[in-house]
This record gives sequence, structure tokens and C-alpha cells, in this order.
Amino acid sequence: MRTSLRLFACAGVVVLLLAGCKRETTPQPSVSLSRSTMMAAAPGPTDRRIAFSHSFVVELPNDAVEATQQKTLTACLAAGCSVLATHIDRLRNGIIQGSISVRIAPDRYAGFATAITAPPATLISHTETAEDKTAPFLDIEKRLDAQTALRDRLSQLLQQAGTNVADLVAVEKQLAEVQGTIESETAQRDYLRTITDTVKVDVIYNGLIQQAGPFDLSPVRVALNTFGSTVIQSLGELIAWIATVLPWLPVVALGLWMARWMLRRRNQ
Repeated sequence: MRTSLRLFACAGVVVLLLAGCKRETTPQPSVSLSRSTMMAAAPGPTDRRIAFSHSFVVELPNDAVEATQQKTLTACLAAGCSVLATHIDRLRNGIIQGSISVRIAPDRYAGFATAITAPPATLISHTETAEDKTAPFLDIEKRLDAQTALRDRLSQLLQQAGTNVADLVAVEKQLAEVQGTIESETAQRDYLRTITDTVKVDVIYNGLIQQAGPFDLSPVRVALNTFGSTVIQSLGELIAWIATVLPWLPVVALGLWMARWMLRRRNQ
């Protein structure tokens, strides 16, 4: 009897040990699956799409603004950049202001930035911004894949035999819409690729007029430059006033004569 009890007890211990080992080695597919999904969804450091932009404000002698702007553009084109916009503004006080907006490769940005701040330019401010475009880029690529797959299926339907005319017209219409969507989204993807593969650089040039000590002589220069035009404009206004008043002189003279005649008659 005791031997049977011992055998039953040993058998129970072995069963419990095997059950414990089985619980410890049982895999957890739900946790493993969620982690792998998260790793697949999160883009790695090399997959990120960041749009960098730099804004410079420089000051330099007024008569050197245009030449410096052209020199900077020449250096930009030599570095293979793309010119987006240029601007020159000549103000009435004689000050010249300019600006440029370009896109340049990241590995050539440092040399271009040095050219921007080279003499005679003096750096006033430099602003750097960065915007993450990874999510829009991945989203548009997924939509492009879906639209491309749909276009392929529609093309296969057109090639199938036995399709009636109404179905062919409907498929061709949908195929044209899908192709238009693909072209539009391709342009958006290329734009996102451009702004993340290059660096945008904006430069503002502020011209400075030379002063005599602490005094700003620009008002005197403006007055001298506009002296002739002011005289001509004043003479034109005088002629216009005479032309306006001249037709009324006879009427005014007649009115004065009649008023004087009536006064004399009353006095008599």
C-alpha cells in the first residue's frame, strides 16, 4: 500500500514538473507580433525625410548689393544649385535691397554659406528650420502603390475577351481617372523628394548708404535727385491751374463791373 502511494506521489510530481516546463516554454505570438509590426511601421533613421531650410540676412554697402547678389548666384550655379527666385528693390531714398531663394545639395551647402557671408557682406541673422516630411512621403508612396495596382487590374480587364461595350467604356473612364491620380501623386512625391534631398537657402541683402559721421545724408541726396522732377511737376500744376481759372476770368470781371455799377447808382 505504501509502495503504491509513493508511486502515485512520484507520478504526480513528474506531471506537475512537466506542466510547469510547458508553461514556461509556451511562446506568446501576440506580443511578438505587435513588436514586429511596430518595428516595421516605424521608419529607421536612414528612411527619414527632413526638409531643411536656411535664411540669411546680410548688410553691405549700398553700391555693392547688385554685384554681390550676382556673385552669389554665380557661385550657386557653379555648385549645381537651382535658382527659385531673385529680387532687386530700389527704394526712393536711394537704398537698394535684394534677395535670392535657391536649392542646393546638402554636401555643397557649407561652401555656399561661406560665400554668402564673405566680405563685403556682414551677417546680421541666420535662421535654420527643419520639418519632418517622412509621414507624408510614406503615405503618398502607399497610395501610389495602390493606384498603380488598380491601374494594372483595369488594364487587364480591358484586354479580356467578351467584355461588352458599356463595361469597356466604364473601365476606360475609371482607368483615365486612376492615371490622372497617379500623375498628380507622382508630382507630389517628386516635390517631397526634392525638398528633402536639397537644402533651401534664402538670402536678403540690405544696402547701407555711407554717412558723414553720425549724420545720414540720404535725404539730401534724394532731394537733389528729385529736384528737376519736382520743378517740372510744379510747373505743370501751375499751368493746369491757369488753364482752369482762365475761362472764368471774363465772368468774374463782368460780375465785379456790375457790382460796382449798382453801388454807384445807389449812391446817386
